[in-house]
Amino acid sequence: MIMGSIKINNLSFTYSGEDKPIFKNLSLNIDDNWHLGLIGRNGRGKTTFLKILMNELKYSGSISSSVKFNYFPNYNVDENNTVMQIMTSSGSEEWEAQIELSKIGLGEEYYYRKFNSLSGGEKTKVLIARGFINKDDFPLIDEPTNHLDIEGREVVGKYLKGKSGFICVSHDENFLDLFVDHILSINKETINVMLGNVEKFKHSKEIREEEAINKDKKLNSSINKLNANYLKQRQWAEKKEKESRDSSSRRTAKKLMRRAKTFKERAEKEAERKKGLLNDIDNIDKLKTNLTTISGPNLLLSFRSFSLKRDNKPMFKPFDIDFERGERLAIMGKNGVGKTSLLNFIIANHEKLQYVGYYLKNFNQKYSYLHQNFVEYLKNNQLKDIGKSDLTNVYTIMHQLGVKRSRLQSSVDDWSMGEAKKAAIAINLAKPNRLLFWDEPTNYLDIDAREQLIKLINDIKPTILMVDHDLNFIKKTTDVQLMLNTPTSSLDTD
Repeated sequence: MIMGSIKINNLSFTYSGEDKPIFKNLSLNIDDNWHLGLIGRNGRGKTTFLKILMNELKYSGSISSSVKFNYFPNYNVDENNTVMQIMTSSGSEEWEAQIELSKIGLGEEYYYRKFNSLSGGEKTKVLIARGFINKDDFPLIDEPTNHLDIEGREVVGKYLKGKSGFICVSHDENFLDLFVDHILSINKETINVMLGNVEKFKHSKEIREEEAINKDKKLNSSINKLNANYLKQRQWAEKKEKESRDSSSRRTAKKLMRRAKTFKERAEKEAERKKGLLNDIDNIDKLKTNLTTISGPNLLLSFRSFSLKRDNKPMFKPFDIDFERGERLAIMGKNGVGKTSLLNFIIANHEKLQYVGYYLKNFNQKYSYLHQNFVEYLKNNQLKDIGKSDLTNVYTIMHQLGVKRSRLQSSVDDWSMGEAKKAAIAINLAKPNRLLFWDEPTNYLDIDAREQLIKLINDIKPTILMVDHDLNFIKKTTDVQLMLNTPTSSLDTD
């Protein structure tokens, strides 16, 4: 074993009932000081890889390590315990816990709060800090951003940058680039490690794929020419052999046939070089959609000095905004400020939601609503009620988003969160909607799927109002951003 490393030798793993292995004869050395970002499409085996490191799955090959692994988010915590009890449950001192909590932005007011009283983002911060409290531990952090708002991602990203030695799975490029120094990418057919961040990895991947495509084209052209020369020489040889009446003509015919065989052998060698050249390239399909262009009035929504109220107090500082046909608007803000509540108010005008100010709702269009609780949404009413034609479209879009055909017929209960999210998105895109309301569309989506959505939105330019925390996605898909800010005083209701 190499000290200070995780050494993987000839690792192979196949899920029961599957023909194709997730990993086959994988050999890899990971330095235990790396800030390693683990990326790849949904279903490629990222979480499986972490579970294998945790020795939770049976595999062939060997793994030797100088570190002890712990896994986020499964730390088997008792949610009735206080934050401090959870932080010190592995034998650490309170002063050590206080240091880690402070570094990740949680002050003393959190120390003795019950864990079950925390928000999702606060729980995430506590558990990540707990993973680093023992210096010999090597955290395996699996998709930590799902409960973090933009500010929370920045805080956790800066915290991780100050740490040494961990693997983090995430699909948020902006988040990963805050701290990673190496990328481990699980590709279509290969796995590779490179120095740098996601941006450098993507640039390197584009260069490799372009070189492979160009080489494939050149080899294809060479093979076609060699095969054409082979056929020509063979035809001449056969013709000469038929016409031959003396030994000299027969020698010429044999010479032409030998030359034909040479061309054939060269073509076969080139074909062998060409084999598998493009196997590792993901064909990122252009998404099929039945979205239609919105018509009718330009002004769809208008708010003046508007805020929703909770317990007779404003949820956020009142704002003014107009939302018009053809615009792409992102609602931004901290977790709990009221983004989803505002989205629900716009869609359904919930009578239970009180508000201050003025609003105008001026749309009567077919719209789609991508729910934040998309799994329950799928289970309750969707796939089983979709017509045969629409279901075919849904499956087509899911496959374009990277879901294997063998997984399409599985039940919602058997799908990963990424697969379920792609199903919910596919349902939205398969309908002839004119107006899109999307609540956190990027959660659980891999980087390639996010890129597909970015391209779709920029090509079709639908009218869309979304809530999301992926800054890269927001910047590339929206032209207007509404930031909801927490009220600072009673004056904010005036």
